[in-house]
Amino acid sequence: MFEQFIESLRQQGKSELTLRQYRSDWNRFYRWIQSETGELTDGQEVTQLDVANFKRWASQHYKPRTVSLNLVHLSVYYRWLVNQGVIPDNPCDNVDPVTVQQTAPKWLSRNEQNTLVRAVRKHGNARELAIITVLLHTGIRVQELCDLRLRDVQLGERKGQLIVQNGKGGKYRVIPLNLDARKVLQDYLSERQSDSHYVFITQRSPKMTPRAVQFILAKYSLLTGIEVTPHILRHSFCHELAVRNVPLDVIARLAGHTKKDGTPNLAMVTRYTMPSQDDLARAVEQLSWK
Repeated sequence: MFEQFIESLRQQGKSELTLRQYRSDWNRFYRWIQSETGELTDGQEVTQLDVANFKRWASQHYKPRTVSLNLVHLSVYYRWLVNQGVIPDNPCDNVDPVTVQQTAPKWLSRNEQNTLVRAVRKHGNARELAIITVLLHTGIRVQELCDLRLRDVQLGERKGQLIVQNGKGGKYRVIPLNLDARKVLQDYLSERQSDSHYVFITQRSPKMTPRAVQFILAKYSLLTGIEVTPHILRHSFCHELAVRNVPLDVIARLAGHTKKDGTPNLAMVTRYTMPSQDDLARAVEQLSWK
């Protein structure tokens, strides 16, 4: 039954990464339930007490966020089984959720961004500079970057924009390009030699993959000593807007944080206004007796 459930998620348009996470969380739970109660038929005999005991066990071995997501994924699966008429009720319904302390996502300071760009200018090329600048100045996700086609990028002397045709959740959005992003894209495209319809290419492929982008960023992490990932660059974009008092609904639209009805999801962007670990460290350092 579980594979049928996974197939139903795939038909809903869930990404392969999401499907792998569902499988991983189910396997964690199923291994535990087998060790506790013996072999079960697809976990259909699970009770509310089983889920509560799993929550207590997992809370001693995994981070709260991991346990919380695991319980959410279990609940979605068992709700599907209820809808299929396989089980009478969802054993996760009355189990209290795990309290997860909200923390600020990792982002780069202005000095770290400058150090990164300086390293790319010294050791990289026009394509790498364009990739990193676009990620920093538009906040698009790595898959959205790889999916960009030439027709999705519009450049002019005074303005420009890029179009995300099929973002996360199948969402469409248009992001204005500032002067820095327009400049590096123009430089890159002027020397790019390929008949590919995609903006970012490699020597071996007409379309860059997320793994290739991650490999480039990992190179600069080693060169600079700064952790650099596509998500960190995305968070840096949103955080820079937040500290400049850009309205949260504007940040939400630029980042693609919208609800199913198209309205901004403000809850998703408030985290960019939260203090980082560095902010917390600076705060307590002020109390130091020195």
